[in-house]
This record gives sequence, C-alpha cells and structure tokens, in this order.
Amino acid sequence: MLPTKEQLKRHLIDKMTNQDIAVIYETSFQKIIQLIKKFDLNPNSLRKVNNFIVYEHWLGEEVVYVGSGVWYRCRRYTNRRNAEHKQLMQDGMITYKIVAEYDQEEAARQYEHQLIKKYKKLGQAIFNKHTR
Repeated sequence: MLPTKEQLKRHLIDKMTNQDIAVIYETSFQKIIQLIKKFDLNPNSLRKVNNFIVYEHWLGEEVVYVGSGVWYRCRRYTNRRNAEHKQLMQDGMITYKIVAEYDQEEAARQYEHQLIKKYKKLGQAIFNKHTR
C-alpha cells in the first residue's frame, strides 16, 4: 500500500528521505517521487531544508551522539569519524531523533553543545569527542 497525501506530507515534515519513506511502504524511492509530484507537494518547503537541526543518535536506551546540521545529516554515516559509530549506522542499529530546529546555524550549534555536556555528565554521548 502506498502513502496517502497526508501520510506523505507528515513524513516530509518529519524530514524523512524518499528512500526512508519507500522502505516503510515497501516500494521504490522513484515511486515516492512520483507521488510527491502527483500530490503537488513541495518537499523542500515541507522539510524546511534551509533550517538547521539538532539531533540525537540512540543505541537502545542511550544517547551515543549529538549533532547538528542540515536536515539530512542525522542519517548520513559516510561522514562519521568514529568507525564503530559508522558501522552501527550502516547496520541499522542507530535510531535518530530530531530534537530542535533553528533558522541560524550558531543557535543550533549552541544547543548541540549544551546537550553534549548534559549527556556527557550522564556517561552518554560516547561518540562525541569534545564540547566548547
């Protein structure tokens, strides 16, 4: 079954990639692109691609990484420095959660650093090297 217009809209607002959506509905990302066009949706607008996000990576019940960047960065494993973190992402063991969204990059970075300090005090955020 394919997503309805409202379901597709919600997934885009949640900043999901076309590939992520396709996996849920057991279809191809090309079919998702066709539906976006059919429903006349603007994915860039819905995803707010010009905003900066702060996100957490979870391994089970613990936060293992806090990051910030553009809307799709939390899903990318190719730019990870830590080999274990990268492998966990490739293996699908990491879940992500977008926790904040900002118009300005500096505001996102400040909140990212606050969260890193918070989780480091709890013995978490093991893949974050340092904070300001």
